[in-house]
Amino acid sequence: MRAWEQRTEKKRPGFRFWFSCRLLQGLGLVLCIAILGRAFYIQVVDSARWKEIHVGQAQSVVDVPVYRGKIVDRRGHDVALSVRSPCLFADGTLIADSRMAAERLAPIVGEPAPRLEEKLRQNKRFIRLRRGLSPEEARQVQALNIPGVGVSFEWRRYYPFRHSGSHVVGFVGIDGVGLEGIEKAYDGLLRQLPRSTTAFRDGGRRKIWLRETPPPVPEERYGLQLTLDGYLQLVCEQALQKAVEKHQAAAGQVILVDVDTFEILALALWPTFDPNNYGMHQPAEWRNRTIADAFEPGSVFKTFLLAAVLDVKAAKPEDRIFCENGRIQVASHTIRDVHPHGWLTVAEVLKYSSNIGALKLAEGLGAERFYRYLDQLGFGKKTGVDLPGEVSGTLRPLASWRSIDLAVTAFGQGVTVTGMQLTSAVAAIANGGVLKTPRVAKAVVGPQGRLVKVLGQDEGRRVLAPATAAKLRELMQGVVEPGGTGTKAALAQYTTAGKTGTAQVVEPGSRRYSADKYTSVFAGFAPVGRPRLALTVVIHEPQPEHYGGVVAAPVFRDVMEKALPYLGVLPDKKPEETPAAVRLVSTVPGETAAEGPPVASTEDGLVLVPDLHGLSLKAAVSLLKESGLGVVPQGRGRVVRQQPGGGSWVPKGAAVKIHLEEVS
Repeated sequence: MRAWEQRTEKKRPGFRFWFSCRLLQGLGLVLCIAILGRAFYIQVVDSARWKEIHVGQAQSVVDVPVYRGKIVDRRGHDVALSVRSPCLFADGTLIADSRMAAERLAPIVGEPAPRLEEKLRQNKRFIRLRRGLSPEEARQVQALNIPGVGVSFEWRRYYPFRHSGSHVVGFVGIDGVGLEGIEKAYDGLLRQLPRSTTAFRDGGRRKIWLRETPPPVPEERYGLQLTLDGYLQLVCEQALQKAVEKHQAAAGQVILVDVDTFEILALALWPTFDPNNYGMHQPAEWRNRTIADAFEPGSVFKTFLLAAVLDVKAAKPEDRIFCENGRIQVASHTIRDVHPHGWLTVAEVLKYSSNIGALKLAEGLGAERFYRYLDQLGFGKKTGVDLPGEVSGTLRPLASWRSIDLAVTAFGQGVTVTGMQLTSAVAAIANGGVLKTPRVAKAVVGPQGRLVKVLGQDEGRRVLAPATAAKLRELMQGVVEPGGTGTKAALAQYTTAGKTGTAQVVEPGSRRYSADKYTSVFAGFAPVGRPRLALTVVIHEPQPEHYGGVVAAPVFRDVMEKALPYLGVLPDKKPEETPAAVRLVSTVPGETAAEGPPVASTEDGLVLVPDLHGLSLKAAVSLLKESGLGVVPQGRGRVVRQQPGGGSWVPKGAAVKIHLEEVS
C-alpha cells in the first residue's frame, strides 16, 4: 500500500503539467477565436464605419468651386462673366488688439473704425469684413500683416457692357443666384453648387497633393449664347435715348427682331441701369417693360383689324367708307378723327389713320371674328419669350364686350398689349403670316465656347393667309409714303412699312384718360419686298409733341438705316423712288457694284462721298474710283462702317476708310 502511494505521488507532477498545458491551449484557442471573431466583425460586419473613420483620419473633403457660366452675344462677345474677387475676412479668435487692427484697416475698407472694431470683437473663426476688394486694396491689406486678418477669393459676376442690354441680361445677387433677366430665366443652367472631391492630409491636417492627383482647379459651368447683337443693341439704345431726351419722355422701349426666326437682335429700354451696381438703382428701373408693362397701343392696332378684315374678305382695299367728316356718335360716346375725312378707301383708312373708318370696318367684321383674330395674333396671352416677368396684357372676354368695346378696340383703346406682343404680331405679318415664339437665348455653350445645344427651334403657327399678309404689307407701306402718318419712318435706300399709334394714358387713380399724357408708338418692318427686320418703338409720355408719327417714327428710321446695311441687306429702292439711292448693277459674273447719280463735285475740287453700307469690297472700290476717291479697307465681307460717312464733302483723291464684316 505504501508502495502504491509512492508511485501515485510520483505521477501527480506530470498530470498537473499536462492539465496546465491543456488549459492554456484552450484559453489560447478561445482568445484566437475571439480575436478572429472581432476582426471578422470589424472587417466585414462593421467595415463601413471603420472605413469612414480611417478615411476621416487620412483624407479630407475639398469643395471645388464651379463658377457661373459666361453669357455671350451672337458674335461671341462677353456680356456676363465670372471673375475672381478678393474678399477681406478675419478670425476673431486670433485678433489680439481689435482696436489697433480696426484703425489700420479702416482707411482701406472705407468703413469707420468703431464699426470695424465691433465686428472684430466677435469671437468667431470667420468674420467677413468686406467683399469686392480691388487688387490694390488686397495688396495693402496683406502688407499690413495683421494676425488673424487675411484675404480670400470668391467668384462674382461682372458685366462688361454695363448699361447696354442690362434689362435682357439681368443680374445675380450676392449669393450668386440669378435675380433678373436671362440670369434668372436660365439660373439652373448657369449655376451649380461646388463639386466635392477628396485629398490626403498629414498629422497637422494640411492637405497633401500627390503628383498623380494634382490640386483641382475651379470649373466653369455651361454658358449661353444670346440672339442679341452688341452693335445693334447699342444702335437702338442711342436712338432711343436721343428721342426720350428730345421729347422729355418718362420712358421708352425699342424691340428689334428677325422676322424669319423671331430672334431678338436688340431690346433697349430707357431709363437703364448698371447691373454691376444694381443696388444703386430703384427696383422699378430693373423692370423689363417690354414684357412686364402693358399699355393701350392706339392706332397701330388698326393694322390687326385690317388683317382680320382682309383675311375673311369682309372688305377689299379699294372699297370706300364714309368717315362722317371726322365725328360720329356711338351709344353715349363721341368718336372723332384727328383730321376730318369724307370718303376713304380701306387702304386710306390705314394710311390716314381714321378712327371712324376703323370703327365701321370693325362693325362690318363683327365682334366674334375680330376677337378670334386678335386671339390668334397673340393678344391677351403671353408670347412665351424666355425672359421672366412677362404679363399677358388685357383682352377682355368676348362675352363682356359692348358695342362701344368693339368700336374703341378697333383703334387700340380698351385693350392693353406689351411691346413684345406688338412686335411679334407685326413680325408675323412681315414673314407671310406665321407667328412664332420670340427668343433671347440662342444656344448652350461650353467653357471654351463649344456649341453644346441649339435652343429655340420654333416652327410657329400660321395666323394669316400668305396672300393676306402680302396685301397688308402693301397697305402698311402706304403709311410711310407721302400723305401717310408715318413719313418720318421712311428710309432713303429701303422700302418701309409700318403703322403709327398715339394713345392717351389711363391715370391709375381715377381710371380716366389723362388730358396731357400719351403713349407714342411706331411698329414696322423693312424691306417690304423681302422683310428682314421688324421694329417696335414705344415712347411713354413725351412732351409736348406726342403723335407716334412725330415722336416714335424717327427712331425707327435711325435704327433701320444702320441695322439693315450692317446685316448685309441690299437696298431695294429704285433710283426714281430715291434719287440719291445707290442702285446695284452687274459688273462681273457673280458680283454687284454700285451705280448712282453723276459724281457730285464743286469748283474748288471737293467731291461727295457715296454711302457704301452693305456693299462688297469690289462694289465699294468701284464706286469710290468713279468718284475719284481712294480706299483703305479693313476686314472682309460687306461694308458696315465708313469714314468719312456718306454725304460728306472731301477733296478729290482723298481716301475713304471702310470696315467690312461677314454678316448673316
